[in-house]
Order: sequence, then C-alpha cells, then structure tokens
Amino acid sequence: MSMTSVQVSDDMMKRLESTATRLRRSTGRVINDALREYLEREERRTQRLAETRAALDEMQAGDVIEGEEVMAWLDSWGSPAEREPPL
Repeated sequence: MSMTSVQVSDDMMKRLESTATRLRRSTGRVINDALREYLEREERRTQRLAETRAALDEMQAGDVIEGEEVMAWLDSWGSPAEREPPL
C-alpha cells in the first residue's frame, strides 16, 4: 500500500480525530474511506457526463424514438397485447 501526506487545517484535524474516535477507526482508515467515496463519486459523474454527451450526439443525429411510441409500449405492459420495445 502506498503512503502520502497532506496538510489539513487544525479544525479539520480535530473533526477527523473526533469522527475516527466515534467510529472506532483509525484516522487513516477514515481518510481512506472518504477518499474512496470521493473518487467513486467523481468516476460516476464522469461516466454520466460521457453518457449524456453520447445521448446528445444521438439526438442531434436524429436517432430518437418518438414519445408516443414509448408511451404506447409502456401502456401495453402486462396486457395480452404487450408490445416489443420501440427501437
């Protein structure tokens, strides 16, 4: 496992130590958990942005499904005449 160091304000260090004590974890583990959550959130944000851009590109290229087709498909769910999803 790699190590690094960071500078934090005295106030943030007090909060970190308080949280670690309350959770019965080391400050290193609290930092590691927080950093993991932050990186995962940023990765999801980056992925959503890429998916949004791809969807906008598809829309601008005219690769869309009309809302009426989607609603008709949804309305058919669970009925004997259930439709295939629109493509």
